[in-house]
Amino acid sequence: MSSQTTTAEPPAPARKDPSLVLAHAAMASMLRQGLSPTPANYLVWFSYHGETEPGLRHALDASLDEGERIAQPRMDELHTQFFDPGHDGISLHEMSRRLESAVTEAVGLVNGARDAASRYGGTLREASDGLTDEPEALGAVLRRLVTETREVTRRSDAAGRRLAETAQKTQALQAELVEARRQATTDPLTGLANRRCFDEALSAALGEVASVPLALVIIDVDHFKSVNDTHGHHLGDDVLRLLAATLPQAIGTDALAARFGGEEFCVILRGTGLPEAARTAEDIRLRIAAASLALRQTGQRLSVTASLGLAVASAGETAGQLIERADAALYEAKRGGRNRLCTDPPLPKAGAVWG
Repeated sequence: MSSQTTTAEPPAPARKDPSLVLAHAAMASMLRQGLSPTPANYLVWFSYHGETEPGLRHALDASLDEGERIAQPRMDELHTQFFDPGHDGISLHEMSRRLESAVTEAVGLVNGARDAASRYGGTLREASDGLTDEPEALGAVLRRLVTETREVTRRSDAAGRRLAETAQKTQALQAELVEARRQATTDPLTGLANRRCFDEALSAALGEVASVPLALVIIDVDHFKSVNDTHGHHLGDDVLRLLAATLPQAIGTDALAARFGGEEFCVILRGTGLPEAARTAEDIRLRIAAASLALRQTGQRLSVTASLGLAVASAGETAGQLIERADAALYEAKRGGRNRLCTDPPLPKAGAVWG
């Protein structure tokens, strides 16, 4: 990866309202790039300058590093990846709307029951004040109390049933929200965390680097294009699934494995320094090399290898910087012959790491 390009910040408007400053910066960026000021383009650049969407700044900086103006198709891709509700956020939005509706209904039921109880209390007070020794007057008071009591009982029973139904709806919606969140953060092909989940987890882990060590491993399948070209994309998908199934066996439950994109995977190792992280990465490499799958037509076994780059985070380092160092180590492993691990900082003597 090339080093991050720093674009000149546009002058801030006279007012110091942060929203206006971001709006001005977004418009200036669109003008510099020769982009139309559409709502989608504005949202991307406004979020870029405000750093409100994890991963967007890194993705956009990577495009800026190429030195040419960003084309509209690339802007459309970024908008779809990070903001388009039709991409993976529509279910969450719909679930949230339905949950809000259920809560509103429950509040209405509670308020209705409270109002009915208040009216009934008023009726009781009036009855108390109207008690008399006259039979006819006392009979009228009792008849009114009977009528009001029946009505309050009917309302209470109905409200109770509706509250129970609303509670069931809310529980079902909560389960759907959990599933929608899982789908929004999961790569559909491999079942691992997707890029969005990875970006959020890495950002959170980097915030704790001062007290909790952090290592990042990038894994790239060797000669993956050749696998696709020779055996077809279906087998290529099987290879990616095989690798995804191998990762959890090596990293344990405290680490996060994610599909970074294409044939690249990432593992976030929290609480591990260089020696322990390197041992885990080497275990990943060996497990991948030992795994195989059967070719559908011939039944022959196909094995693949992977190259790995590992970087240990430093305090104050950004996600982009850490990814860039791990990526540089990965390419060093590729240049060194593939099916190997390279690290940043470099490993000590092999015996101190693997022994």
